[in-house]
Amino acid sequence: MDKESIQSKKSSTVSARQRQLKGWSAQLVRWIAIGMSLFQLYTGYFQFTAMNQRVPHVTLGFILIFLVYPISKRSRKDRLSIESVSNASIILICGVYVMFNWFRKMGAMGLEPPLHELIMGGIFIILLIEGTRRALGWAFPSVAVLILLYARFGEIMPGLFAHKNYGTDRIIDTMFITADGVFGMLAGISATFIFLFILFGALLREAGGGEFFINFAYGICGRFRGGPAKIAIVASSLFGMLSGSGTANVAGTGQITIPLMKRSGYPPYFAGAVETVSSAGGLLMPPIMGSAVFIMMEILGVNYLVIIKASILMAVLYYLGLFLMVDIEAQKIGLVGLKQEEIPPLRKTLKEGWHFFIPLLVLIYFLGIERSSVTRAALWANISIPLIAMMRKKTRMSLSKILTGLEKGALTAAPVVAILSLGGIVVGMITLTGLGLMMSSILIELSHGSLFILLLMTMVASIILGMGVPPVAAYIILAILVVPALIRMGVYPLAAHLFVFYFGTIAGITPPMAPDAFVAAGIADSPMMKTALTACRLAIVIFILPYIFVYNNALLMIGNFWQIIWVSLTALLGVFALSAAVQNFMSKKLPFLPRIVLFGTSFSLIFPGLKTDLLGIVLLFSIILYQTPQLGKRFKGYFLRE
Repeated sequence: MDKESIQSKKSSTVSARQRQLKGWSAQLVRWIAIGMSLFQLYTGYFQFTAMNQRVPHVTLGFILIFLVYPISKRSRKDRLSIESVSNASIILICGVYVMFNWFRKMGAMGLEPPLHELIMGGIFIILLIEGTRRALGWAFPSVAVLILLYARFGEIMPGLFAHKNYGTDRIIDTMFITADGVFGMLAGISATFIFLFILFGALLREAGGGEFFINFAYGICGRFRGGPAKIAIVASSLFGMLSGSGTANVAGTGQITIPLMKRSGYPPYFAGAVETVSSAGGLLMPPIMGSAVFIMMEILGVNYLVIIKASILMAVLYYLGLFLMVDIEAQKIGLVGLKQEEIPPLRKTLKEGWHFFIPLLVLIYFLGIERSSVTRAALWANISIPLIAMMRKKTRMSLSKILTGLEKGALTAAPVVAILSLGGIVVGMITLTGLGLMMSSILIELSHGSLFILLLMTMVASIILGMGVPPVAAYIILAILVVPALIRMGVYPLAAHLFVFYFGTIAGITPPMAPDAFVAAGIADSPMMKTALTACRLAIVIFILPYIFVYNNALLMIGNFWQIIWVSLTALLGVFALSAAVQNFMSKKLPFLPRIVLFGTSFSLIFPGLKTDLLGIVLLFSIILYQTPQLGKRFKGYFLRE
């Protein structure tokens, strides 16, 4: 398959819900999207008041949604409908009204709102729910509708869930022209942080960064045993940092990596599973983490670098576990690396594209050294992309390419704007009704005071919720409803937030819904459920590690330098032991008893503690010597082609 066909297929997969407009309607959408991106860049440098930044952000985001996403799958996708233009116009009118009246509203707090404002607010909320449904399906809008109904009719709920009813006027007034609802904290995070990072990924891909990172992965991993699967891991982790979506990551890199894995000898279901797990991990990979890092930062009130530091080791262990799984699978079925002519030369790839690392370094410099705000750091990282692209003739961005990047950034961000704006309604209603405090008490009561049972319940809730809504939306709901219960039980706040975020994210690979795995299965032409179950096996590390770091925060790199080094080394050994035990292979098939011991050894090493670590090290090397009598001869060719 040539690159052009790959690109076109990738594009069609990612934009399956969207209209494919032409002529004046395409130009209208293009310039609205470009205008939105330019507005966000402008506010990244010139700080606006909260409402002056959030209202245009939400308004433009939903105008794009109604123009780009049709009312149903059966609707025509080659032109705008009267209904879509009407809805976009109403959103614009409401946005302009809020822009010119929010300051008046602040001086009239507590007064009964005028009737026309209530009507306008009600229509605005209904359109937000409908726009989110078009872009993302029914799952998250259904949550918002249920929360609104709960706020209005809470008196009829049983037991602890009952509360005094709030009138429709109170609900609309709270959600519409205030900083507590639609234009609340989540919309602020979207307008200040998240949009600029989505734009960063879009501009970098438009400059050729996506292709560079994939070729870079080829150059690093192509010659190793089972190279195509390792290429998928590296490429998806790098691409995932830019896309912020597991499903989009599968649809993008999977078009290239899955056929390559199949040709090299991997079974189709295994190839699909590898791409699924690799892509899901992109959301766990710093520095962007699917945009959830910025929401977490605001809720916890901690520095950006604190969360990134705590997440690095987890991301490394996740990908190391996957890397070892595919390497062991390659040993089992006797695979070798790619042929030399199939691998882009690493030196040439770096020579032509090394400058694509500069925007990431700019981001790290402004965050870590200059200690700039995240918004300002993201702004300079965006500005650096067209500048560094000029360093090579091949990657130089024309004005048309820059505008296309601005357009794609806004169109990619629009569904995220929908999630966070509607999330503002969910957060506002949960706060108004006190549901968050009630849920904490109920969960603690159901767990009978046992932290482990509470963690199990939280894991199940996170996975179930994450199956139906995007990871960021799932995290928002869980952070409000479930995390307070974990914190009340003594869990370190950052560990509690990361726990629900990780399990909400891997819901994309967990049956019965597993959307990421099903997209990969479609590309691989493999059984969907078998692909999803294989993905869960390959991602076993992330099902275990969150429990460990809740009980011992050292895995979050909290502690002194030598403690962190020791924990990192023993955790790496533990992941190796777990991978071999799950794959039932260490140079050769493991007998039953050594395999059971190896499972125990992996937990002994992963769980921080000097006694358990020393016991695990002794057991691991005993099994290695038992399985590989000629260890010295085998070690040299362990990873390289044989």
